[in-house]
Amino acid sequence: MRHCRFALLLLLASISLHAEEKPGKDGPEMREYAATAEITLGDDRIVSGKSKFTAPESFIFQHNRDGVQYEKTIKAKDVRALHFQKWEPVKVGENKQGDVYRFEVTSFRIELKDGYKLQVNNGLPSFWQSFYLENDNGRVRFFTYWMDLYKKDDGSWYTGMEGPASGVRSFPHKDVIRKIEFKVD
Repeated sequence: MRHCRFALLLLLASISLHAEEKPGKDGPEMREYAATAEITLGDDRIVSGKSKFTAPESFIFQHNRDGVQYEKTIKAKDVRALHFQKWEPVKVGENKQGDVYRFEVTSFRIELKDGYKLQVNNGLPSFWQSFYLENDNGRVRFFTYWMDLYKKDDGSWYTGMEGPASGVRSFPHKDVIRKIEFKVD
């Protein structure tokens, strides 16, 4: 029953996420990308297969290098890996049992195919908040965030994870993407 409720929380979040992916009239044109990928989850499980995601052809990231903040234009096809490093809780609702939080990526590293690495500390674009993966076992959607309920009665998390209701986490839920590497076919 506990896993069913957690799955329901993820489903509700993914429905709202899906609505965010549709570009507006003035938004960038989104394209679908596919590549062989290896996803490392929060508990170090590794899942490989064909990954699909939708993103603009290019996008601009602010990143820090030697204490200087730069803006760099990146092409989606040039990304080799994404390493998610920190998650911050954002309160998204409450009910009689407690407060509902969405733990969103606030710090990540982009590794390009040419070896260049960018450290980004200002949040993850919505188009990288989930990835589909298909292999011989079937098709699955993995997320870079998770939902959790902070229970008022005993101050614990529904998922069993430890930590306060505020503050940055350097570890994700066991089913959340910690790293995704795109392989050349």
